[in-house]
Amino acid sequence: MKSLFDFAEDFRDVSFEALGVTEADNAVFCRLSYLDFSGFAQKTLAYIAENFSYTDESRINRTNKNTVKTEDLLKLLGKTERYRNVILSEFRECDEENSLTAFSASVFRITKEISFIAYRGTDETILSFYEDAELSYSFPIAAQLASLSYTNYILKNHSGNFILGGHSKGGNLAMFSFMFSEDEHKNRIKLVYNNDGPGFPKELAPLLFTAENCEKITNISPEDSIVGRMLEACGKNIIIKSSAAGVSQHNLFTWITDDCRFERAENFSMLSDYIEDTLTKSLDNLSPDDLKKAAGAIYEIARNSGLNTLDDINKSNYGNILSSIYQTVKSEDNAGNEAGEIVKVLSKSLINSIDIEKRLPDIDFKRIKELIENSRKKEDV
Repeated sequence: MKSLFDFAEDFRDVSFEALGVTEADNAVFCRLSYLDFSGFAQKTLAYIAENFSYTDESRINRTNKNTVKTEDLLKLLGKTERYRNVILSEFRECDEENSLTAFSASVFRITKEISFIAYRGTDETILSFYEDAELSYSFPIAAQLASLSYTNYILKNHSGNFILGGHSKGGNLAMFSFMFSEDEHKNRIKLVYNNDGPGFPKELAPLLFTAENCEKITNISPEDSIVGRMLEACGKNIIIKSSAAGVSQHNLFTWITDDCRFERAENFSMLSDYIEDTLTKSLDNLSPDDLKKAAGAIYEIARNSGLNTLDDINKSNYGNILSSIYQTVKSEDNAGNEAGEIVKVLSKSLINSIDIEKRLPDIDFKRIKELIENSRKKEDV
């Protein structure tokens, strides 16, 4: 199965003039946006790749694996004819303790006619998923306003046309920046890529989802997408295949390339559909305050389970995860608040999607399911 690395190698000698900006190029630029390009303004990727301060080999085990992979991708890109002359014309980063304020973006000048604005998203940590969830109960967030200000500045001070893109929360920032950009420059934005990023609150759909906006937005999501199906989105939807499973499919490096695009899947998985259906229904019934409480409760499940990144969600940790779910469901059930509903929905989704009862006989699965079902029966009375 091929990945972004294979795409970069296979098309290393193909110029952007010969083959325009593709789906896979979009993911490459969005992944590069996770790196710190401070001090490299107006430098080519060839120069940056040669002079970048890479992660020391001795620190790889203590560093986000995808950061190391992104550095390796940069090294490869700098040696290709396709990417070596791409210029990093702008880099901006505002790294605040408040995740709602954190913002970073880069402009990649591909040719004289076209540039790609890549908005950094959330990484593969569990905390980052909590940040994505914040979009469900706050609008607009500071990062959205910062991205819009940045985009308007770029459009005013740079010539040519633009493609906007981002991964995870970055995809949301790309869409927001496009939708609210100043009318006199908006026509120069030719395409917007939302790579498995969350959408917008349902009540904003009539305002944001105009025919013009939907025409230019492309949503790319893997089969088991969860984050990419949060809230409402408009535009073209593409479902793709991944070499991973479950939430790990959110990782761009697991997306399977097919020539210069991603390999298509026919439908979302049953897991993705179930979570989307039940989660969306629950979100519609919760107030912003309840959504905030629910997001916090879900984050507590992850923290109490010892989960730091998506890679930690594996068979060896299921015992800790389900035990934490058990305690959280009990707590929410006793508290009697509406926020507990979303916790129960996600908990039941996890339990129903994993056939591991025989592997973990010490976990009281029946009791967990009873707690969830009893809570539903009380609501139906």
